[in-house]
This record gives sequence, C-alpha cells and structure tokens, in this order.
Amino acid sequence: MVILRTVIEPTEDWTFRKYDTKKFTHGFHLYPARMHPEIARRLIVKYASESKKVVFDPFMGSGGVLVEALLNGNNSVGIDVNPFAVLLSKVKTTTIIPARLQKTYEKIISNSKSDFDNKIKYNNAPKSMNLSFWYKPEVIHKLEILKHHIFSSNEPRAIKDFFKVCFSLSSRKASNQRNSIYKIYRIGKEKLDKFKPDVFEIFEETCLKNIEKMTDFTDMANKNARAFPLLGDSRNISEAFAKVPEEIFDNGKAHLVVTSPPYGDHKTTVAYGQFSKHPGLWLELPEEHLLEVDITGLGGTKKDALSDLGSPLLESTLKQVHKNDKELSKNKNLSRADDVFSFFHDLDLCLQQISSVLKQDQSHCCFVVANRTVRRVKIPTDQIIIELGKKHGLRHVDTIHRTIANKAMAIKNAPENITDFTGETMTKESIVIWKY
Repeated sequence: MVILRTVIEPTEDWTFRKYDTKKFTHGFHLYPARMHPEIARRLIVKYASESKKVVFDPFMGSGGVLVEALLNGNNSVGIDVNPFAVLLSKVKTTTIIPARLQKTYEKIISNSKSDFDNKIKYNNAPKSMNLSFWYKPEVIHKLEILKHHIFSSNEPRAIKDFFKVCFSLSSRKASNQRNSIYKIYRIGKEKLDKFKPDVFEIFEETCLKNIEKMTDFTDMANKNARAFPLLGDSRNISEAFAKVPEEIFDNGKAHLVVTSPPYGDHKTTVAYGQFSKHPGLWLELPEEHLLEVDITGLGGTKKDALSDLGSPLLESTLKQVHKNDKELSKNKNLSRADDVFSFFHDLDLCLQQISSVLKQDQSHCCFVVANRTVRRVKIPTDQIIIELGKKHGLRHVDTIHRTIANKAMAIKNAPENITDFTGETMTKESIVIWKY
C-alpha cells in the first residue's frame, strides 16, 4: 500500500480566527459548509494575481469564491446542481446601487404592514409542504404578504432576487425548524410554545444588514470583472461553460480552480438538499431540481459495481470499510463501502473534467477537503485525491493543513448510535494544491 506523505506545513496562519466570515456579501444568507473567504482570497491573490486570469469553482455552493474573484478583479465561473445555491450566488455577485435597494425595501415593508393591518391575505405559500407543522399561523400570513410584494414588484430582476434572498433567510428564522443545524428538524415543544417570531421585524433586520453589506461590496468589487454562477454538474463542465461568453475565457480555458467539494454522501454529512428545500419551495425554484439535490450530488447515486479508480490508498480504505461493514452493521444489505466508492467515483469524473478546462502549464487547482470517518475508518480524502488527480495530469504541489476555527459542529458525535461510542467530527481541513 502506498501512502502519500508529501506535506508542506504552512508558515502562514490559515486558521483565520480573527477574520470576519460575513464581510461583504458573504454574510447574506446561511449555507452549509461554506469555505472560509480568506482561504479563497489568499489562493486567488497567489495564483491569479493578474486580472486576466479566470477563476473557476466547480462546486460553487453559495458563491464565496466568485465574490472573492470579483474583489480581486478576476472573471469567474461557478457551477452547482442546487438551484437555491445558484440564486444565492447570483445575488451575492451582482452589484446594486444601495439607494435603489433602500427605496424598494421601504416600499415592500410599508405595503406589507398595511396589508397585515387590513387583514389582507394571499394564498401563495408552498403547497407541497406541511405548513402548519413548520410555521405558526401568523408567520404564514406575514410570509405570504411579503412574498406577494417581492414577487409582484416592477423592479429589475437583480433587485427582486436580492429581496428574495432576504425573504428566504427570514422564512428560515421564523420557522419552527432548528436554526442551529442544517438538516430539517423541528424545535422541541417547550421551546416551540415560547417561540413567537415577528416576521416583519426579522425581514427588516435582514434587509438593512444586507443592504449595508451590498454597499461595501459595490464599493470594493472590480467593475470590469464578471461572475457567472450557473446551474450545472461538475461531471459535465463543458455544458456549463457553453453558456458563458467566449471572451471571458482564455481560448475556452480557465487558469485557477478554487473549490471545496462535498464531504461525501449527503445522508451522513452535509445535507445540502434538506437545507435548501423549504426556502427553495417558498421561492418557487424548479422543484424537480430542488428535491433531487442530494441524489444528483457526488455519491448521491450508488454505482452498480466497484471498479479500480487507480488509487491504491482508496482500494485499501474501501477494504477496511467493507470489513467493518460486516462486523458493525445490523443491516447486512447496508454497505457504507459502496457509499464511499460512489463518492470517489463521481469525484474522479470531476477531476477529469476539471483538467480538461484548465490552461495547460499555466494553471493551478486548489481543493479544500476534510477527512471524514466512515465505519470508524478515517477516509484520507486529501491523499486519495492526489492519487486520482495524477492520472488526469494534475501534479501535486502542496498540501496545507488547517484547523477549522469556530466550526458549528460538535467535537464528537455518535455516528452509529452505539452506547458509549463516539467519533470525532471534522475539525481540520486540508488544502490540496496541484499545478496543471
């Protein structure tokens, strides 16, 4: 078994404990597993210092890398299978004159309060959601009013989308859902009885904060740079790139990839689809895409058979997980080894696609990954992807290890629901850097 040990310990501080992760438009809306903005900033400044260099994020999420690219003066492209992520990224990367936002906000909130006082109702809440379970009656009423005035506004799409994002966060904060986690769980009865959210107050606070952040972003973003957040699959990048004007690229190629792929199968790690479901339904995003995010994501669909992906370390890891499957699982048909393989199978396809859109001998590729645990086996993702990348022409340069500061996750959990057995959660990340 070959284990890669090529590691360059950082001389710089990569924890960024003192940095504000919600600066500029980064703080517009919650989103699971966001990359720290300072990681993206530092990598872009280092590897794409020239403004003509194009930055690409194949797992865009909420668009943080694209925001940093605009601040640095680089054109950028991002893709994601999640329509909610695409909307959020578009809003975060579109500069808007703050005075226009302030005027529209005042109109929306004034008309909404007037409708509520006059007992006017709108029937525009999602039909495919158990509303009474997730929202209190007055919350539903006020959300429907706000939605009406946002959706019926005559303002340009960029401004309407800005307030859709403010509305989305307000709908989450006012719901009966636990806001401390990303998976969908209802708060306990005792807390629920005392929970009396004022939707209009939450919306006002959200809008004013986001207008202030947009003001800062509009002042600092490079007006000559453009961002293209697209709905797409990183296993078919060429289809997404075809939607971008040719002049954005360097002969159809990008120069830098900065990204953080999903940790693994969504059932046990980060449930992007669950997080996006309720706000996406309120915002009338394409339901067929929205409800299949966790299925269409990497590893979301199991493969019929395990094949050799060219990584000896992956092979040995899968054998250990398979062994523990038999020893630990009561359900003999449940194979976590299959889950792990499916994830790396899809990620391997992505690496092949990424290499095909990078400018040869002029590009770098940076992956921020965490090594999760499956069946008590630590999955060395950072080392496995180096082996996978090699066959696609990605030459490993550095691996930087960092502690995840202020991480909203318990240090230990009970992954197998076994009494007195706990496992460590992901508190460290690796930044794997290739040259292509």
